[in-house]
Amino acid sequence: MNICGWKQSLCRTGAWCAAVALALVALSPATLATGYGRFVLDETVRMVCFPPAAGQAPPCPVPVGIDPDLVAPNPSGVMRIRVRDDDTTVVSIHLEGMSRAQVATAWFVHFPPNQPPPDPIFAPIAPGLPPTAFMDTPLAPTWARFSEGLSREPNQLRIRRDGSARLTTVLDYNPLKSGQVPLVNGMVLTEQSLAPPGSVAEQPDCCPDFPAGPRPQPVGGSYLRRFDAETGFQVRGADGRPELIRNPSRPVAMTVFIHIDGVTSGLVPGVPTPPFLTDPPVTTGSFYLLGIFPLLPLGMD
Repeated sequence: MNICGWKQSLCRTGAWCAAVALALVALSPATLATGYGRFVLDETVRMVCFPPAAGQAPPCPVPVGIDPDLVAPNPSGVMRIRVRDDDTTVVSIHLEGMSRAQVATAWFVHFPPNQPPPDPIFAPIAPGLPPTAFMDTPLAPTWARFSEGLSREPNQLRIRRDGSARLTTVLDYNPLKSGQVPLVNGMVLTEQSLAPPGSVAEQPDCCPDFPAGPRPQPVGGSYLRRFDAETGFQVRGADGRPELIRNPSRPVAMTVFIHIDGVTSGLVPGVPTPPFLTDPPVTTGSFYLLGIFPLLPLGMD
């Protein structure tokens, strides 16, 4: 990068140009994205297994019959979360002992999967029907773009040859406060189960041993939005963007999921292998839990 090439009239000496270059390098992407707000919280959390209260260190249980290449040889990890006074948040995840064959993504979990929904928005809209809001939200800013597995996702960790994996992202909200983390639409998930049998778009059910029975694997989703009761139009916020519906409380944990089929599903992780099951078969779900970073001890409400 030739700093002097930008403004020749301002670059009279090489020393001045060098000083500008060093100043730009010092501004990390997180600083540039969040402005100059002051950090008011800086915490590091170690990865544990489910349930987090037990404090068991990885490796955590994996589905029975899974391809050994999809199992981390000796996983461990830390998450650093830094919150600024403007409620923007920098989250960094660093894992070790991973397998290069794994596809890993990071998610906020709004309540434990073995407990009843803490709010009606997470409850089924009717018996036998899905919930209004999904129980997971991807670790990504609200403006991030997802490709449903057609490219690297914003919440996907990059696994290196040495088995380390990293993800750093800047959020435009504070996950340690109530009413800030956006919720994913759980009522309508993108899938192809309505395609006629035998057609080129036919999608059979996935995961025959899933606790609720076989189901089609979702390959996309969307955030929940607010709508005007009279016009039916989307409600716009002060920034001119659609106003999203947020978790009334706050997430209980950050999690890392491993995708058994080797691809991501955008704003939804797929069909879960519930971590509270004992020795579940690999046919239970399309992803499983690598580990958990508990968030409840870090609340700011």
